[in-house]
Amino acid sequence: MHEIPSNLKRLLFGMGARWHALMAIVLDFVGLGCLIVGIVGDASDKVLGLEPTNWFIMAAALWLWALAAWICGYMAAKEG
Repeated sequence: MHEIPSNLKRLLFGMGARWHALMAIVLDFVGLGCLIVGIVGDASDKVLGLEPTNWFIMAAALWLWALAAWICGYMAAKEG
């Protein structure tokens, strides 16, 4: 893979590999929390702020966002 010019690295990778990896971990834990709230809300037949389906959708969206942050951090670390 060709070397990415240094002036484009900031636009592509943002704050750096370590920051993206940390955000991926945080987003995974927040997504797991949303998944747990959705399961508990569905099992108890109560609305815990949002409908349980909305909690599941939010958990999936956060997981995809964490995956994108991890891939961006991986590519930033690979580029150096």
